Amino acid sequence: MDLTFFDLEILEKELSNLPALHQLAFAAACCERLLPNYNYLCKRYNWGNPGILRTALDQAWGFLQGEEIDKAKVKQLIDECGKDNTYPNDLDFGGIYCYEAQESLEAICKTLEACIQPDTQLIVRVAKCARNIIEAYVPDGDITFNVTWEKDGREKFMEAITSHPFAVRELAKETEDLQKLKETQELDINFLDWLRTSFNNYGKSLIDLA
Repeated sequence: MDLTFFDLEILEKELSNLPALHQLAFAAACCERLLPNYNYLCKRYNWGNPGILRTALDQAWGFLQGEEIDKAKVKQLIDECGKDNTYPNDLDFGGIYCYEAQESLEAICKTLEACIQPDTQLIVRVAKCARNIIEAYVPDGDITFNVTWEKDGREKFMEAITSHPFAVRELAKETEDLQKLKETQELDINFLDWLRTSFNNYGKSLIDLA
């Protein structure tokens, strides 16, 4: 497979060929790479409730390991993620880090929704959140990145984002996870532990925040 950064059609096709639980596992693994973005915002501004997001993501992993899903609890967690003391407001934070935290939270909520109602589009949305974070962060957060949409045009900007190390690494990890999921019939605890921890970035996110 040859995943692309801005066009998720190939990813959607690959996901649609996997069982619902395998799709969910892909999303949960992706969220592990996003969660540190939210934690970073909370630590930077001494704000927020990172424990809620960790609990929410753990619900998905528990479901994947065979635990019965508590729909009421899942819906409660999704509601908690939307509250003022959990969801960062642009007016309060602005700039970089806020949007990245918002998209990380959104991805976890979509993963939770997929626990209740499996839907490939929810899983694609999780992957889209990862791409949105990279696209938003790189122009402001990487001082070596000197391409802009306004100065260089849309095509050159998109090419520069696609070739950025963060984007290359994310697509490589998604490709690896998809291949492993295709080869794995049963999602046993050993495989899920690998999937959950195999992004070896010393606790940092897909954009190196921790």
